[in-house]
Amino acid sequence: MIIDSHTHIGFNEHLHETATELVDSMREAKIDKAVVCAGDINDCSTEKLIESLKPFNGILYPVGSVSPLSKSKPSAETVENWLKGGTIVGLKFYPAYEPFYPNGEEIRPYLEILEKYKKPAIFHSGDTFNLKSGAKIKYAHPLHIDDIAVDFPNIPIVIAHLGYPWIIDAAEIAYKNKNVFADCSGMAYGKFDEKDKNLIKKMMSLFIEYSGDSSKIMFGTDWPISDQSDYVEIFKDFNFSNSPKDFFGATAEKIFGLI
Repeated sequence: MIIDSHTHIGFNEHLHETATELVDSMREAKIDKAVVCAGDINDCSTEKLIESLKPFNGILYPVGSVSPLSKSKPSAETVENWLKGGTIVGLKFYPAYEPFYPNGEEIRPYLEILEKYKKPAIFHSGDTFNLKSGAKIKYAHPLHIDDIAVDFPNIPIVIAHLGYPWIIDAAEIAYKNKNVFADCSGMAYGKFDEKDKNLIKKMMSLFIEYSGDSSKIMFGTDWPISDQSDYVEIFKDFNFSNSPKDFFGATAEKIFGLI
């Protein structure tokens, strides 16, 4: 079983791939299931995402998004209804692309709902997409996640992209907090060249060394930004400290409650 814990679809000029194209890519890469994230940066609202994934129930799982400073953000009641009914399997937040910190007061009402249903919060962390202007990276440092990990110990929290380039900081937060995990998504644009392959293996090894536990990391690609088949191939023979089944699917299955 391979689960891609971090993918997207979109409706703008920078990211306009569809759910059908995602499933086609998964079949080629021999990926069984995928978590798909909504986000204003892709012009993909939670409502659009839910509707787009309906034909692929049991294969694609929607993660809603909240832009806490937006006037059009979903209400806490709406988010609770989505979570209660199993319509979404978590929430993603986009600090850096949007000017708020992960530990800001703006998102705490949503974290309280996630804690109630024990569903994950995924945070963009570290470097930003090179086609998206205006991002301020200070908001995406993984150290800010420690505050909410402590204050909301029953929420599984995912540091996206290994917190790159702050790998050691992200690993320390995961080591310190039982409820913090990471995904390894978005480490190349498109297909991987040799430099990209060496970099992601180095970053993974560094995270495992400092966190002490490869089951803290989930397989994720950031498709369509990164190539799924290359991601699978890169990690076929990787030296994990725990069972590779944790990395490729078991951890994501548990965190997101996939069935």
